[in-house]
Amino acid sequence: MLLGLFFWYFSNIVLYVLISGILSLIGQPVINLLGKINVGKFRLPVSVRAFITLALFWLVFYLIIRISVPIIISQAQTLSRININDLKESINQPLSYLDNTMKSYNLQTIDYDKINDYLSSKIAQFIDVSNVSNLLSSLLNIIGNIFIAIFSITFITYFFLVDNDLFYNMILFFVPDQYDERFLKALKQIQYLLSRYFIGVSLESFLIAVLRTLGFTFILGIDFKVSLIISIFSGIINIIPYVGNIIGYIFAVFYLFVTNTGLDFQTELVPLIIYMTIIYYAVQLIDNLLFQPLIYAKSVKAHALEVFLVILMAGSIGGILGMILAIPAYTIIRVIANEFFSQYKVVREITKTLDE
Repeated sequence: MLLGLFFWYFSNIVLYVLISGILSLIGQPVINLLGKINVGKFRLPVSVRAFITLALFWLVFYLIIRISVPIIISQAQTLSRININDLKESINQPLSYLDNTMKSYNLQTIDYDKINDYLSSKIAQFIDVSNVSNLLSSLLNIIGNIFIAIFSITFITYFFLVDNDLFYNMILFFVPDQYDERFLKALKQIQYLLSRYFIGVSLESFLIAVLRTLGFTFILGIDFKVSLIISIFSGIINIIPYVGNIIGYIFAVFYLFVTNTGLDFQTELVPLIIYMTIIYYAVQLIDNLLFQPLIYAKSVKAHALEVFLVILMAGSIGGILGMILAIPAYTIIRVIANEFFSQYKVVREITKTLDE
């Protein structure tokens, strides 16, 4: 009870520690690689290796911000300049086509004028420049908290990288002494599995974004900034296994639609969306056949169907956030269950692959 109250009251600090723990898992292979660099008898001190690893993290973060923020601002300005009448006309074309198709089959027609007005108003609210301004104002208001969070995470991550056992010791502080050895063994295995998982997911998201950007830009001729926005979003949302690519595709279709209101629906917009869909799911096929089996099944040593069911259950409990955290949380639960509750048959069944 007191422990739960402690975690709730200091939830921000707990979150900083957890994020730092994840970053230290991702950075550990870099630390180990730098440790193999020797010049004669000289070997880089662990403090220097930790500093270099953090610098690499910051470099990646800076490049992402440097590339994405100007593009996001540019696209926000583009959205704010969209003519609402052109937007209504663009929506009217597919609805009219659908209505005529239904009439040709003697089906119930739709009042597409009302649907058009509703969709137009909702999209107009979404792209309203005042909303963008309000968002930027909100970001400026919390920039102080963001700075504290970044500084705290950087500081904690540095010490986790310098002392690999520090994170373990913080957790073991809450564990009874008689379970220290078994819990430490479980933590070592959790670190091994989650390190592979987080590195794999990061690489997967990057490759998906790159492949889709290249396909949309050089094959379809879509504006590079539009391609990059769609591809980065689809790469990030793809960290939700199986479901993320659907969300990313819906976003891609929506974004193409609202940024190409001047195109004729049947002769220009529909073919563009069809070709975009082909490229989008060609990359997804590569992801499904190559990336995901290597990452989700191999890295956490769980069956693909097992992973899928866990993600669905996590989604029903915690929504999108639950789906993102599903695999890491399930990995931790399986390892701990295997160490402390292996006398139960159900535990032995779901953890038998951990020892392979």
